[in-house]
Amino acid sequence: MSRLEKQVVITGIVFSVFMVESLIHYSMAESKSERTTFMDAFSTLPDRNELFTMAAIVLTTSIISGLLISEAEKRMGAKSAL
Repeated sequence: MSRLEKQVVITGIVFSVFMVESLIHYSMAESKSERTTFMDAFSTLPDRNELFTMAAIVLTTSIISGLLISEAEKRMGAKSAL
């Protein structure tokens, strides 16, 4: 697997985990402000603009995390499982 392919896989995994985490945090805040249960808040997504903003922030941090992970592997001489 090429370095670029590994980078895409790592970024995709990190993005997926962080996006779910951001939706959980959003739902927690929404349930507190609207005085509803967490599950009621979690069952609805943020509006489109807010969701795209969240996704852009998460994607940016995921790319940075992926680059840092790759650099750490390289400096430690660690072999990736990918």
